[in-house]
Amino acid sequence: MSRLFIVFVLALWLLGLTGCTLLPEQTPQRVFLLSPAEQDTASEVVHDKVLRVEKPEAPFPLTTSRILVSPTGKEISFYGGARWADRTPPLVAAYMVEALRQDGRVASVISDSSSARSQVSLVSQLGALQSEYPSQGTDGPPEAFIRLDVQLMEDVNRDIIASRRFQARQPSEGEDIEAVVDAMNQAMEVLSREVVDWVVEQLTPRHSLEQGS
Repeated sequence: MSRLFIVFVLALWLLGLTGCTLLPEQTPQRVFLLSPAEQDTASEVVHDKVLRVEKPEAPFPLTTSRILVSPTGKEISFYGGARWADRTPPLVAAYMVEALRQDGRVASVISDSSSARSQVSLVSQLGALQSEYPSQGTDGPPEAFIRLDVQLMEDVNRDIIASRRFQARQPSEGEDIEAVVDAMNQAMEVLSREVVDWVVEQLTPRHSLEQGS
């Protein structure tokens, strides 16, 4: 055994004792949530079928867990050192499931991972979930922007009952990541409330009869 090898082993042993590492330390990422605020459940159930909420389709980079920013409108980037708690499509789906359950007017709401049978599905395409700077320039804080195209679909034959595009914008109170995430949560709350009301309206018996006539 060579003397150089012994010196190398001793050096590694001493580094272990002192808690040092030969590898550069990575900056820990901050993990943020996109989740609905608690609200009172509606007392009246207007639809007693099982509604399945499927994960939205999305283009890259919306399929990642990165928190996106569009600084110029023609460029997409992301905030360093921060990410969502999950990839964006399942995060949005989980948000919609919880929002519908909290609303309570649809009796049973399940995710697409459930093995339970459903009669109706909420499918969607996520077009944007990002912060954007005003078109007149990059001075000042950005605003959160979310766009979601949704369709209600009969599970038995996959016929579309109704479809609609939803959009929401919410100015951020600052350029820091905390303010941006707060704005995105507020925009998502507004958008999800509109989606929930629309879903309930489409599934009410009177509305269904009007569409079929």
